[in-house]
Amino acid sequence: MEAQNTTNGSAGTILVPIRLSSNTRIMEIGTIKAVHIYVHEQIYVTAELELNIKGVNYIFGGHRVFLSGMHGGESCDAPYLGRFLFRCMHVCNVESWDLLKSSKVLADIRDGRVIAIGSTSGHNWFNPTKEFQIMEDEKEQTGTSSRINSKTSG
Repeated sequence: MEAQNTTNGSAGTILVPIRLSSNTRIMEIGTIKAVHIYVHEQIYVTAELELNIKGVNYIFGGHRVFLSGMHGGESCDAPYLGRFLFRCMHVCNVESWDLLKSSKVLADIRDGRVIAIGSTSGHNWFNPTKEFQIMEDEKEQTGTSSRINSKTSG
């Protein structure tokens, strides 16, 4: 489950899962609390933002949304990691990954998961699933047209 309510007890921070009904959509302003780039399953690289929205912690990105190619990626792999880093910085109008922390974003939350972030004005949105699908579609179209061109020119 992606959403967790954070409360402070006498023993420290307690994370309590929150259940949201299916097909729930919420648009809220939140704060980026942490940024992470990490290795997943010892061969892939991914990145995520940790958001706090009204006391609830959410993850945006990460291994459930995208992974680099094996061992950081081959030349034929789509540059998901670079695109994710760039677009997050672009939405927050910062020039360094480290400066994302404490930035405010508008979060599109569906079924308990942040699927897109936007500038607080709502004019600049990043939905990695949609953008990465467009990248894949363009890659397939380019590959198809290259194969067709090589067959017709030979």
